[in-house]
Amino acid sequence: MDLRSIAGHALPPVRGVGCASFTVAMVAGAELHMRAAPSRSPAVYDRWLRAWARGVLRIFGVRLTLEGTAPPPARGARLVVCNHRSPVDILVLLSLFGGRILSRADLARWPIVGAAARQAGTIFVDRESEASGARAIRTVRRHLAAGSTISVFPEGATYPGDEVRAFRPGAFLPLRGLDVELFPVGLAYPPGTEFWQESFVKHVSRVATQPATQIVVCCGAGWVPEGGARKLAEEAQAEVQALTERARRRFDAL
Repeated sequence: MDLRSIAGHALPPVRGVGCASFTVAMVAGAELHMRAAPSRSPAVYDRWLRAWARGVLRIFGVRLTLEGTAPPPARGARLVVCNHRSPVDILVLLSLFGGRILSRADLARWPIVGAAARQAGTIFVDRESEASGARAIRTVRRHLAAGSTISVFPEGATYPGDEVRAFRPGAFLPLRGLDVELFPVGLAYPPGTEFWQESFVKHVSRVATQPATQIVVCCGAGWVPEGGARKLAEEAQAEVQALTERARRRFDAL
């Protein structure tokens, strides 16, 4: 991981250096652990990845509150679908579910999160390119067929507020013919802290300069999807909208 992508970029020095040092230590620890247990490398890596995401959230002062029960361990392949309000969403989902993230292609070039996303095996997609979209669908499908967890943001972009925009059916195309659990999640942020019409650096700097940022996470019940991609997109959007509203009610009660 490129430390130059982590330590600078207008971050508060303590949090920037802390994030870089913590990441170096976690990467080294994960590599040593995987060498010691090569037969369990995927599970070992996933455990370290989730611990790394939780640690970075703590360093940046992000506090997660779970509304309802924690997500149960996956029994097989799982597609996590969530509303998208900030780059921090990526760390939130990695901390809870591990696995891989399907994300916009330009995230690979973003400081901090971009370096971390590449290290975590993020699947990047250029939503303006049909070829890139087709490759991403094939890649997601391959990982799901192998029993992995993939997290996606089917809105296709970040938005302010609690309204969950229409989910893109393409996010659900990889499910066809596979035994996959569809798992919905809703997030609620403090009003005005979402990533919206500002640069990535400005957004991360703004989050990092706050003493604490509270996020409420509401996990639904997973189900085995049936039907075509458009039907699944509509069903998942409705479920994530309900979970987001439930998360907001909990947030307001804190």
